[in-house]
Amino acid sequence: MTESKLVNKLTENQKKVEQPDLEKITTLREDYKKQTVRIGQLNVERILMNQAVERLNNAIIEEEEKYIKLQENERTLVKELQEKYGIGQLNLDNGTFTSVKSK
Repeated sequence: MTESKLVNKLTENQKKVEQPDLEKITTLREDYKKQTVRIGQLNVERILMNQAVERLNNAIIEEEEKYIKLQENERTLVKELQEKYGIGQLNLDNGTFTSVKSK
């Protein structure tokens, strides 16, 4: 088949798409673009949220380590005070210590 016959054959099979149908296709394409952009935006937000959660988790771990250190300091202080004053009760309001006698 020659080139002109091929072109003629192709053009005789063509139909003009009506404007309302073209508009529907264009609208659908635009909606896909908008949705793809929105999915991308949400994924970026997820990345940022995950980073924030990671920073928060690291801060919590750091504060828990400080809390454990405070507990160690408390045990050391209680031991020192027991060696110095014995077992008893401390009144922080007036700074007195009342020892408890063992039976």
